[in-house]
Amino acid sequence: MKTNYLFKLTILIFTLSIYSCEESSLENIDSKQKKSSKKTASKSGLKKKVLLVGFDGLQFDKISETSTPNLDKLNIVKAYTGGIEGSFSEQKTKSGPGWTTILTGVWANKHQVKDNSTSNISKVKGVFELIKESNSSLKTASIVTWGPIHDFFRDKLNFLDYHSKSGGDENSVTNAIDAINTKESDFVFVHLDDIDVVGHSVGFGNSYNKAITKADEQFGKIVSEIEKRTNEDWLIMVVTDHGRAIGGYGHGGQSLQEKTIFVGMNKIGNEEFTSVVSTIPNKNFNSIYGNVAQTAIVPSVLTHLGVLIKKEWQLNSTSLVGNVGARKVMMQNTNTIYWESNLSNNVDIYRNNVFLNSVPAQQGFFVDNESEGIVNYTLLLNGQTASVVSSNSKIIAGLDWNDNLNNIAYFFKSDNKYVRYNKVLDKSYSGYPKETNNSSWAGLGEYKNLISAAFKWNNNKGYFFLKDGRYLRYDMNSDAVDAGYPVSITNNNWSGLAPYKSKIVAALNWDDNDAYFFLNDGTYIKYSISNDKIIPGYPKEITNTNWSGLVSYKTKITAAVDWNSIYCYFFLSDNTYIKYSKISNKVVSGYPKLINDTTWPSLNN
Repeated sequence: MKTNYLFKLTILIFTLSIYSCEESSLENIDSKQKKSSKKTASKSGLKKKVLLVGFDGLQFDKISETSTPNLDKLNIVKAYTGGIEGSFSEQKTKSGPGWTTILTGVWANKHQVKDNSTSNISKVKGVFELIKESNSSLKTASIVTWGPIHDFFRDKLNFLDYHSKSGGDENSVTNAIDAINTKESDFVFVHLDDIDVVGHSVGFGNSYNKAITKADEQFGKIVSEIEKRTNEDWLIMVVTDHGRAIGGYGHGGQSLQEKTIFVGMNKIGNEEFTSVVSTIPNKNFNSIYGNVAQTAIVPSVLTHLGVLIKKEWQLNSTSLVGNVGARKVMMQNTNTIYWESNLSNNVDIYRNNVFLNSVPAQQGFFVDNESEGIVNYTLLLNGQTASVVSSNSKIIAGLDWNDNLNNIAYFFKSDNKYVRYNKVLDKSYSGYPKETNNSSWAGLGEYKNLISAAFKWNNNKGYFFLKDGRYLRYDMNSDAVDAGYPVSITNNNWSGLAPYKSKIVAALNWDDNDAYFFLNDGTYIKYSISNDKIIPGYPKEITNTNWSGLVSYKTKITAAVDWNSIYCYFFLSDNTYIKYSKISNKVVSGYPKLINDTTWPSLNN
C-alpha cells in the first residue's frame, strides 16, 4: 500500500508541474480532478481494447466546477477543435464537423462534413474502416444518441459489427454495455447528447451542471463493466465535439471558448498528451494550438489496437499513446512546414503521398519552393504520421459572367484550373475546379498558361489579357473565343493601353462606364468604357487617397472581380483576398483574409 501511495504521489507531482503554467479558467484543471487522477500503465500481454465516450457540448472548464467523480479518475487535458483559423483546416465548431473529425482523424477540408448536414465521408476512411481493414477479426461498435453521426458514415456502416442510434442517453448506455459484454467488441464508441441539449435550451447554470453530473454517472456505469474485465487492457478515452459560446447556449464560431475542448484517458499518455508546445508559429487564441488537437483521437485508438498507421491516410495528428511522431504540424507560411520533435532520427516528408525529402526531426521545419496548387504534406516519424494542407495556387483572374441573374463568376487559377462560383449561394459549384481547356473554354485552352487578367466588358463580351501583351475577346452567348483572337494590344484597339500591355495583373469593370487595370508595379489605370480609351493622367500610384487601405498590397494583387453594385474583390499573391467597398471607396475592415472553405467555400479545393 505504501509503495502504491508513493507511486501515485510521484505521478501527481508530475501532472501538477505540467499545468503549472496554465493561467485562465479555460486552461486549468480543477484541483479535485488532479488529486483524484489515477494513471494506469499499459498491461502487456492482455488483449487490447478501446472505449471512446463522447460528451456532446461539455464545456471543459465546467468539469472542474461540477461533481464528476468518474471523469475525475481520468487524466484530462485541454484540447482544441475547429481546426486552425484562417487555414485550410478551419471548420465550424458544430457537432457535425466535430464528431466526424473525432472519428476520422482529419479536419473538414478532408472529410467534407462542414455543418450538421448529412454529408457523406466517402472520400476518407473513418476509424471503423481503418480498424476493419487492418484486422477483420476486431469487432467494432458505435452507439450514438444523436443520429446524424451515423448518417455522416452511412456508406461506412458495413464496417461496424454493431451500431444503434437515437433512443436517449440511457438507452445508449445500455447498448454500450451490451456491446462490451455480450458482443465482445474491441472498439466501442458511445455518444451522449443530453448535456448539449440542456445547453442549447437554458445555457450554463444549475441545469447544465446537473446534466454533466448525470452524464458522468452514465459514464461510470460503462466503466464499471470494463473494470470487471481484468483479462483485457482497455484504453478509455473521453472527448467532446465543441465548446460553447458565452452563456452556453450556442456554438459554431471561432472564439476561444467555442474552440476549447478536452481529451481524457485512463493512461499516462506520451509527451503529445502530457506537454504543451509553446514554440508554435501560430499563437492565436492564447496559443491553444500548442495543445492536443481533436484529430489525435483516431491515431491513439489505432495505436493502442496495434494498427499500423499508413501515410496514405493523411491523418492530421500523431497518437497520444505509444510512440510519438512529429507534433503540431502546421504551415509557418505558404511554403514552410513546421513541426515539433525532440527525436534524434529523421522525419520523412511526403507531398501528396509521394516521398519528398528526409530531414533531421529536430530541425523542426522544411521549405518547399517547388509545389504548385493545393498539396498535402504528410510527415512520417517513429511509426506515426501528421499532415497539413497548403496551397501555392493563386487566383490569377476573375470574370463576372453574363447569366441574366448576375449570380455566376468564374475564377482562373495558376495551376491551369478554373472554378464556377455561385455568387448568390456563395459557394463553388459541385465538381470544380476543372481543367481550363478548349472543351470547357473554346479557344482559350492553348492560352491557359498566359492568362493574367479578365473582366466583363458588357453583357455579351468578356476579355482575357495575356502575359505576352495580347488579349482575347470571349463571346458569352456562343461560349467561345471570337474568331481572329488573340491579337496584340495596340493603341488602336485599346487606346493608350499599349505601353502597359505586358504589366497588367488584374482588371475590373467598376460600373459599366469605367474599368480599372492594375499593373505589376503598384500603379493603376482608369479606362473609359463609354469612350474606349484611357482617361488622361493615368497610370497613377495606388495610394490611400484613391484606394483607401489597398496601398500595402498594391504589388501583391493577382486578380480582381466585380461582385455587385456595393463590393468588388481583390486577390493577392499570398492566397489572401480583400473585400472592397465601392460605396465608401475603401477596404472593408478586417481584410485581407485567407481564402479557405469558410471565406470562399470550395474555391481552393
